[in-house]
This record gives sequence, C-alpha cells and structure tokens, in this order.
Amino acid sequence: MSGFDSDEEDVKELVERYNMLLEDGSPMYFDEDDMDIIIGEFMLDPDLSKAEEAINRAIRMFPHDSYFRILHVRLLVFKLDFLKAEQELIDIEQTYPPTVELYIQKVLLARMTSSDIDALALLNKAMDIDPEEPYVNFLISYEYLKKKDIGKAIAHATYALQFDESFDEQLFGFSYLLESSQQYEDGVRFYEALANEFPMLQGCWFGLGLSYSWLKQYDKAIDAYQYVLSINEDTPSAHFNIANCYFELKKYDEAIEHYKQTCSNDAEDYTSLTCIGDCLSIQDKDEEALTYYRKALKINTVCSDAILGIATILHDQGQIAEAQAFLEQAFRQTPQSFELLFNILPYYDEEQQIDKLKEFFEITLSQVENKADFFHFFVAYCCDKEMYDYGIEVLESQKDLPELFDKIAYYLAALCFLNNQVPQATEYLSNALTINYEGYKDFLSIDPILETYPQVNELIELYKS
Repeated sequence: MSGFDSDEEDVKELVERYNMLLEDGSPMYFDEDDMDIIIGEFMLDPDLSKAEEAINRAIRMFPHDSYFRILHVRLLVFKLDFLKAEQELIDIEQTYPPTVELYIQKVLLARMTSSDIDALALLNKAMDIDPEEPYVNFLISYEYLKKKDIGKAIAHATYALQFDESFDEQLFGFSYLLESSQQYEDGVRFYEALANEFPMLQGCWFGLGLSYSWLKQYDKAIDAYQYVLSINEDTPSAHFNIANCYFELKKYDEAIEHYKQTCSNDAEDYTSLTCIGDCLSIQDKDEEALTYYRKALKINTVCSDAILGIATILHDQGQIAEAQAFLEQAFRQTPQSFELLFNILPYYDEEQQIDKLKEFFEITLSQVENKADFFHFFVAYCCDKEMYDYGIEVLESQKDLPELFDKIAYYLAALCFLNNQVPQATEYLSNALTINYEGYKDFLSIDPILETYPQVNELIELYKS
C-alpha cells in the first residue's frame, strides 16, 4: 500500500470527493490506494474523527485485508489508547496471515509502552516475509544498537538509507538511545560510518555532532554541524548546536553570534534569546543580559531560565528584595514549572525556604485546571530529584484536600518509604488502602523499589477485599 504516485492537487481532489460522500452520500468508488491516501491526509490534518470514519469504512470495504486494521491500531496509538491497540493487534494476528506491517506495529507499540518483547525476533519474521523492506532494516538497526552490535547496526541502517534517504530524518531517535545508554563512542562510530556513506544527509552529521558533544569533543562537534550548514546554510538547529558548543568552550562571543543566527530564522525562539542572556550575564554585561531575558519572557511568560536569569542578576547586584519580588510576581501571573518551583529556594534564607515552597505550590495549585495531574507530576519530580523531604513537607500541608485525599495519602506513603520514614509511610498507606484500595497500583508505579518493602506487600494483602 501507499505506492500511489499522486501530486498535491490529485490528493486534494481525492479528499474533496470523499468529503462529498460524507456530506450528501454521493455514490463514489474508492480503491484501496485511494482510501490509504485519504486516511493519511486526515491523520496529517489531524482530523481524527474523519480518519476513524474512513478507516472503519475501508475495513468494511476490504475485509479480507489486514492493512486497514493496522491503520486502526496506528490511530489508537495516536490517541494514546494503548490497551485497545494491543487488543486489536492480538485480534489481527489471530484473524489474518502475518504481514510485515503487523510485526512493525507490534515493535513500535512495544517501544511506546516499554513492553518487554523480543523485538529483533519479530523484525526477523518481517524480514522472512520481505527481506528488502527498508523500514524493517531501519528498525533492526536500532535493535542492534541496543545490543551494542555496531557493525550490524551500520549495515542495516546503510541498507535502509540506500533505498529511502528520508529515514535520515528519523535518526534522532537513535541519538536518544545512544545518549540514554551512554554509548558515546558507539555513536561516533555509527554516525561517522553513515556520514561517510551519505555525506549529503544532514541527520548523519547531526548525530555525529551530538556524539562528539557527549564526549566533550566540542571542536569536532562544531565541524560536524558546520558540515550541515554547508549542505543547507538555513538550518537553525545547526547554528543552535554550534552555539551550545562554543558556550561549553567558554567562547561566548562566538556562541552569541550563532544564537543570533538561530533567532533570525524564528521570531518565536525564546530559548536562544535566553541563551544570549546567559552568555552576556557570564561576561558581566548585566543590562544587555536583562534585555534579552525580557525579550524571551515576552514570547514565553513561563520561561524558567529567563526568570531565573533576571532573578540571579538582581540577587548578585544585592537587590535581594527585588529578586524575591520578581519571582513572586512570576508565580502569581501564571503557573510555573516544578523546576522553577525548587530552583527559587536559594534566593531565600534557609529558614524561609519550606514556607516559600508551600506558598508557591499553593499559588500554582490555585491556577492549574487538573489538580490530580499537578500532584502526580510534583511527586514524580521529587522522586526523580530525590527531594523527598521537600515533597513530604509540601504534601503534608495539602493532605486534607477533599477531592484528592486518597491520592495524597498514597503519595505521602511513597515519599516516606523512599525517605526511610517507614512508620509514617505505613500509616499513610493504611489510610490510602482503606479509602481507595485499587489506588495501590498507581502507588507501586511511582518507583519499582516500593514493591521490595515487606510492609507494602503485607498491607496490600491485608486490605484486599
């Protein structure tokens, strides 16, 4: 499928014909390729209701082909309905002969849900059906990177790119893997091989630049990004990455030059404006730095780095009260990030910090629409940063909130267990289980280590109805 060669006008006319069918029921015939293109356009738009209607229509029109059932899975994934997507894949596998698309979708869904499957085995089954399918080779390359078999990863990625150079745009996903697993040298070897084979593909050079940056070889990283600019001089992200490298090398004037190049391509780029402010601030050019921080805040009023940049300059100039007043104004104007919430603490005396944290937490809580999500992300942040004491202090001030009483009890139990306050944790968990027993599943998902506490397992079993 998707082999229909059509230009933009043909696609537009095809979608218009289909919309006529929806509006007045005009009798029209669309073949499988037509429906594939129509669904693709609705997914790109995105108009998910029309996409779903078109998929269901295609399934009725072509019931013996699993392809449109696979598209339905993709739609469910797009809607983040992973459970239904998994169930649909099981039904497809039981109903139709195996296809390349089926195995691909199983692997992609497993990645999104972090499911434990043998992805390489599934992709090899797809290869048995069609060994020349570029996308399968591309996905296999990723799996070999995970296994640190760089030679095979290069071979499969090379094969895929020879057939379809657009895979170059997806190479950033490989960089996330290499960075998270700290395969920095592997990244250099992988991207260097691809860049030598495909010197006109920007993604290969971007990946190489990132790999050198992880190794703190910033001059080599700059050379890689400069090669991107030699391919296309209007590539803002290359300028931005070069600027970051110069920043790490403490060459702030050169960094500013490239941050400005990035801004010139995007009037809404508050990040580069903030970075310029940082470069100027480091050089003690405070007034110029303040100008750029304020420009950034005009574009994004919740830009934490710009807010902290201004507060830091005021604080360093001895204007402590002004810095604190600015931070408080920022919180009262609009909800702020948890990162900012905790980073404001050094601007206050130690004995003030907890009270201020509670105050800013309550201000932000009063501004957010979904309080449950707010508490969830707050606890996740505390766990990630191991800031258990702060989290406990804040949540204890909120534990009587009626609509979230059970959730907060679970969160307090988790933070207390992680902070080795077992008696308090046990009490909170007992209360939470009494109010909402099923909530223990979300409680356990906060941190896998919670399942290792004998008190946790005993209480869950004790309160089981």
